[in-house]
Amino acid sequence: MKISQVMALGGLLTTAAIAQPVQAATLTPTEQVDTVVRWFTGLFDNGDQVASDPTVPFLTMENCEVSAEGYGSPSAQYVHLEQYIGGAALLRTAAYEFSPGVAGVDLSVYGYLDDTAALGSCDRTTLDFASLELPSCDIDLAYEPSRFVGSNAPTGCATSFPVSGSRVVSTVTIAADTTVSFDEFFTPFGTSFGTPIRFERAAVATPEPFSLAALVVLGLGGLVRRRR
Repeated sequence: MKISQVMALGGLLTTAAIAQPVQAATLTPTEQVDTVVRWFTGLFDNGDQVASDPTVPFLTMENCEVSAEGYGSPSAQYVHLEQYIGGAALLRTAAYEFSPGVAGVDLSVYGYLDDTAALGSCDRTTLDFASLELPSCDIDLAYEPSRFVGSNAPTGCATSFPVSGSRVVSTVTIAADTTVSFDEFFTPFGTSFGTPIRFERAAVATPEPFSLAALVVLGLGGLVRRRR
């Protein structure tokens, strides 16, 4: 199985500009989407987390806005994500759809049918819906002062990682400069595992070596690729 096929939402967020705290009631649904997309785009890494806990892999993430070319919801905004381990080896790619929800922002995460072909989408600035895996894995994001929080507990999403019949429950907090993501994997044997990943905005990513095998131990996989 490709590393890019087993990596998940774990460790994937942070922001673009420093936003001033505002009350949730002052943001319309469209403004909430604008805000979370602005915070989600940019270049990020978890260097501070690695410095305090060397057992966690060094990850970098680049997120950019892309257009949907007439597909999807007209009120939605789309972000292409590329995540790397050690600043060089591709970990995974994914497409994120943010749209106004009943009580916040609806987030749908799509894997790509071909990760390699999806690389460079930031340069093309367009998203080909025919290249996405279906169905998406969804999370409802609620806006609180200075952050968005969401979880798809207790159901989560089906995944074949680490074994067929598993599921992953994801919890995320997206703030103006820091996002924490935690994927907890539940196997059909009654066991569970996972580790939180904390991303912060980075100006320049510095590659650091890390064993790819350790990613499996840490549970960084499976949300986007949910082959049954």
